[in-house]
Amino acid sequence: MLHTAFKQATRLALRNSRHRWASTTTPAFVRAKRASAQKGNFGKTWLSDPATYPIIAVMGGALALLLGVSGSCLLYNPDVQINANKRGSILRE
Repeated sequence: MLHTAFKQATRLALRNSRHRWASTTTPAFVRAKRASAQKGNFGKTWLSDPATYPIIAVMGGALALLLGVSGSCLLYNPDVQINANKRGSILRE
């Protein structure tokens, strides 16, 4: 029984490997997309399509919120000691 399972697994692996190697080539539009992505055309890729504007706005808002909350915690949280003279002090101001 185990021998049959190994034989079948080997047969399937061989068949799948042949299938992968015999696949068709990549379509031209996919190659063009990959080539433009490799060139680093951020403006052409993202700013040319108006459907991406909400994504950019949400990501910008999230980044601003992240920086604001992080900065406020670093500056005003009593548990954070940035000043080297105050580090290790038990009583915090």
